Order: sequence, then structure tokens, then C-alpha cells
Amino acid sequence: MEKNVARRPRFKRITLSEPIRLTDRDRAILSAVRKYRLLTTGLILSLVPGSRQNIVRRLQRLYHAGFLDRPKAQLALRYNGEIAEFVYAPTRKGTAIVQDGTGSGKESRPVSALAISHTLAVAEALISIEQASRRGSVRFIEEEAILSTLHNEVSAKRLQWRVTIKSGKETEAVGVIPDGFFAVERVEDANAPRRFYYFLEVDRGTMPIMRKSLALSSIHRKVLAYSRSFKTGLLKKRFGIAGFKVLFVVRSKERMERMQEVCQQAHGKESPLFLFTCPDQMREGNPLHELGMV
Repeated sequence: MEKNVARRPRFKRITLSEPIRLTDRDRAILSAVRKYRLLTTGLILSLVPGSRQNIVRRLQRLYHAGFLDRPKAQLALRYNGEIAEFVYAPTRKGTAIVQDGTGSGKESRPVSALAISHTLAVAEALISIEQASRRGSVRFIEEEAILSTLHNEVSAKRLQWRVTIKSGKETEAVGVIPDGFFAVERVEDANAPRRFYYFLEVDRGTMPIMRKSLALSSIHRKVLAYSRSFKTGLLKKRFGIAGFKVLFVVRSKERMERMQEVCQQAHGKESPLFLFTCPDQMREGNPLHELGMV
């Protein structure tokens, strides 16, 4: 057992007194961090079985052994009180273990505090939905599994596409890269499960609701792109996705109301294409309710 663990530097690696021997739990931790790109200690605890004390101890050893990283940009989030735990990122060394069992590679690229905050919010939302699915009567299907079954030219890592949108006299071709993509299946008939596709958009309040030009990113432009993709059947033609819904996770109630107005104007007042929730509802309630699955 390592001594004086609490005295180890938080963002500078030390040489461990004895080599680390990777366990199945270690590999589960590395796999989870690789999957979501960034995870807090708490999110890792929700994914990997074990006591907090044991998981924290293994995270420390995996960091100092170079299998995980602690991005220094998280310091800004710790200082402003947004996070109170360590944030872990994958390293090439850790990713290589998950992929092929080797341990060679360099460190992951630096990330900004804003990127950390956003990535964690996306991870928390996806994890919440997946865990609720396990407790319910539906099956959660992650993006990577869906991409392996879609037809046409799909990126091996992310689902993305381009669509032409229009507002007034202005027309613009824009790219769409959802924050998250997943599906759930309601098994009403064991031989014919119904699959529902969802795109996740986590709003941090940094993107303007409206801009003067469609050439500039905005919530309005994002909504128009999803609406146009839905109305033209673009995703069915390109990827075989017959229908979908978009779930916005929004921090502020006031901002959510403004975004809902934009959605109604762009797609129609009665359309269920756009769904809205807030982080507290995701944590305290049943996320499947927000998806209309319960």
C-alpha cells in the first residue's frame, strides 16, 4: 500500500515506489474515461463498481503512472466553485491499453476550462440517461454502436452532416455536429423492438440565441438546421435514420423559454421535435420522462 497519498502533488506526476499492476477495475476506469473524454471522480464512481476510497486510490495511481491525465485547465473551474473533484482525461498510454493492451503513447492535448465544463455536462447527461434506461424497460444504445450499423459514409467517430437553411432572404449551408447522439429501444414486442433516435445539445449559455447573419453560430441557426434536416428527411436518405428528436439541456429557465420560442418559430408551435430539460431535472428526476419514454 502506498503511503502519504494525500501529500502527492495534484498536477505533477511522481515516480511510484513500485510498478502499477493493472486490474480489471483499472481497465474499466480507463475505458470509461476514453468513452466520455473527460470525467470527474464522481462520474467515474457512478460507472465503475467499488468503494469511493478504492476508486480514488486507483485514480491516483493511474494518474501518476501516466495512464490518466488531470488537465490543468480544470483549476479555473475549481477556483470558481463549478467543480470540487478532480477531472480526468485519457492519455495515449491509457487509450492504448484499452484498445490493444499495449501502453505506448504520448499525453492527450491540452483543453480549455470551457471545453472541460461543456464536455463534463454532456457526459453527465448521457450517463444519467443510460443509467435510467438500465433501471427501466428500455435499452440505451450509444453513438458508437449506432454508427457501426448505419449505412452510407459515416465518420467512424461522430455523426455529422451539412444542410442548407433559410431565414428571410438569407440562405446558408451549415454543418451539424451534435453534442451527443444515442437511441433507446422500447421492447413492446420481443421480436420487433421500437428504436427512437435522439440528438443531445447541452447549452452552457455562451452561444447567442440570435445573430444578424446565418453565417454566425447561434441557437437560431442550430434549430433551423435540425428542423430542415427533419422536414427534408435528410438523415433518412443519408444514414437510414427515419426520425429523431433533439433534447436541449439548459441551465437557465429564462434562457430555456427564449430557446423554446425560437424553436416554435422555426419548426412549428405544436411540434415535439425539440425537447427541453435542465441539469437539476436530469439529476433528480427520471431522464426517460424528458424523452417521452415513460
